[in-house]
Amino acid sequence: NGKSGTLQVRIPDTVTLPGRLMEVRVSYGCVRLVCAMPDEPHPEQTVIGIDLGVNTLIAATDGQTVVLVNGRQVKAIVQYRNKQLASISQKQAPMTKGSRRWKRLQRRKHHMLDTTQRKVRDDCHKATHIVKETFPGATCYVGEPFNDAAQKMGHAQAQQVSQACTRKIINLLDYKTSGAITVNEAYSSQTCPVCGERSKHKRIYRCSKCKAMGPRDVVGSVNILSIGVHGAMLPGRVIPAR
Repeated sequence: NGKSGTLQVRIPDTVTLPGRLMEVRVSYGCVRLVCAMPDEPHPEQTVIGIDLGVNTLIAATDGQTVVLVNGRQVKAIVQYRNKQLASISQKQAPMTKGSRRWKRLQRRKHHMLDTTQRKVRDDCHKATHIVKETFPGATCYVGEPFNDAAQKMGHAQAQQVSQACTRKIINLLDYKTSGAITVNEAYSSQTCPVCGERSKHKRIYRCSKCKAMGPRDVVGSVNILSIGVHGAMLPGRVIPAR
């Protein structure tokens, strides 16, 4: 409690905490107990699955409607930032650290980084706002971001995957919707939601067994929704066309 020391508050025995006590907030004549609640969607709420990517920033579906948000603008901003950062670092390498020209380039670098960061944050806010307006009050199941796949790619693709703003989008969805729950998305974009056949495809998923076809990001979002609701990728579902 600052320099005043600790403050002890006795909780009555009649008060039952709904979850694990995480934080205690003291305000004007009021003590608020913040507890961790289990991530369980309300039965009346809309539940959606979200697949995050690079070219398609967000692919969200509730099983009937799909929302696709283009991510090429964010991708272009990140590529521009990487090129400018490499160019400035190359110019600074032969200079004396702390010199006038070195400081000038340093100011230019920080200005460029701040500008690109604001642009990326603005695009992420706009993308998550679209999901919020399309599915108001929905509980989101989002594929957990991982960088292990970047180790098996080329250096250009690995850079795009590792620098994707997936964690930023998950945090924005967490407070704009009824909550964002991360699930394991392994093989979600390679498994057919209709028959369960697993195969690799490019931007368009074409199943060789049941002839189902749709964007790969939509297939991933449908499977993530199934993982969040049922705990596994179950066959027998349809690819939304709306």
